[in-house]
Amino acid sequence: MILVCVTDQNACDRLIFAGKRLATIEHLDLKVITVRPHHAIEGLSGDSLEYLFSISKQLDAEMIVLFHDYAPEAVANFIRNNDTHYVIVGMPPDPDQSVFIHELESVFPEIPVISIDGDGSLQLVKVQAEAFDV
Repeated sequence: MILVCVTDQNACDRLIFAGKRLATIEHLDLKVITVRPHHAIEGLSGDSLEYLFSISKQLDAEMIVLFHDYAPEAVANFIRNNDTHYVIVGMPPDPDQSVFIHELESVFPEIPVISIDGDGSLQLVKVQAEAFDV
């Protein structure tokens, strides 16, 4: 499976489209995940999330919404329980400082984390462990 991690921004559609391209090439299923804080259960509806659900459905991808106050832990738990081959994320401002990517790479060093830039280009990301006090 290809797991695409999105926030509640319309621009995350580029991540889903990139995930679909990779899923087609690799002959894998595509799933889209977003993690919302527990207090956001009341405000789940939103134009951006509806838009991303729509894009996911058009591309035959299941979209999952998890409620958790720490996104890296929620996504790691999901990965642990699903046969994940790649994780796709948006391009962080400074990839070397991304806590989200660092934690996923720490727990699953065998799963490539691919970052998608603003133009939709794929790039393998590797966070430097030295950037964190570990």
